[in-house]
Amino acid sequence: MKAEKDVNPLLSWLFYRELIVELYKKPLAEGITLCVYNRDRLIFSDSGHWLTPLFALERFLSTYEGERDCLCAHDTAAGKAAAVLMSRMGIKRAHINLISDLAVEFYEANDIAVSWETRIPHLDCKTEELLMDMESEEEMYRLLRRRAKLVQGVSIAARRVSFAYPDNPPVLEDLSFDVEEGGRLIIQGDNGMGKTTLLNLLMGKLKCTSGTILIDGQEPSALAKRTIGYIKQQQTQEQYPVSAREVVSMAVDSSLEPKQQKWEIDTALRRTGVYELADRNFFTLSGGERQKVSLSRTLCQKARLLLLDEPTSFLDAKSRKTLVEVLHSLTVDEMPTIVIVTHDKELEADLTWPVLRLEGRHA
Repeated sequence: MKAEKDVNPLLSWLFYRELIVELYKKPLAEGITLCVYNRDRLIFSDSGHWLTPLFALERFLSTYEGERDCLCAHDTAAGKAAAVLMSRMGIKRAHINLISDLAVEFYEANDIAVSWETRIPHLDCKTEELLMDMESEEEMYRLLRRRAKLVQGVSIAARRVSFAYPDNPPVLEDLSFDVEEGGRLIIQGDNGMGKTTLLNLLMGKLKCTSGTILIDGQEPSALAKRTIGYIKQQQTQEQYPVSAREVVSMAVDSSLEPKQQKWEIDTALRRTGVYELADRNFFTLSGGERQKVSLSRTLCQKARLLLLDEPTSFLDAKSRKTLVEVLHSLTVDEMPTIVIVTHDKELEADLTWPVLRLEGRHA
């Protein structure tokens, strides 16, 4: 009898543990389309449609401080898109009322325990078609954010752009290109090919001799004040008594509470690896350090279009790595539109972004 008493509590505990994990499979309440549990505790529910509840869950989890060691989701329908999002958020188990073969394959490939009530070959959904042959989880996530209009960036449309300084031949001639909202572009070319001139046209500091540039459907000069963040080459020898923190604070939204402003500034400085330099005079820093502080400033600004002019010119290997990591995180999370002009072929290889090459006097 003693042995039986020793075993029964263990069996009961195992049974109870499995039972509470299975709670996420119970029918959804009327009007609810997504429920998420951590084991036996309901932590999130939503009544939205398509991928809206999952993006709402993502926002919720970004500030959620409770336990998340066994996140279990019950969703009304899931294609590959829902599976991608759940995987990114660390869902361990999923029960789906209506599921597609593509979703099942993705769940199983990513070690997510999945069950369902009805399985069909595919969902009748454009998103499902777009994801069908995609393999990069990050690129799929970018596509989903763009389709959900959760992109910080703006579009760029350049049409037959030419520019010439007075009494000089054209620097740029008949140049056309497009960048979608949240898109990325590297503009390559040797010195004197018009790369910085093109940046000045995008910022509205110069006007096209002919052709048009529209950013978010508007001329650059008509854009809202904080739309564009510009990081120039750090060559200045000027000296002013201003700290790195003060440089970054110039870009923070002044309407925020002081505590929130400080959090935004500190987060931007930490993200680029220069938090420990916050109280140093900006102009006594090395070129690479100033470059990273300037990037912190644009992060704090939450610029919708980020323009970088030869960003690796003064960076050592460690700083280059930080720059690439920050740019990568931006393209996955906030997704501003980013344009980099450079002749650095190594940076082009590191980022693997689309490239526009300026050659001769024009593109």
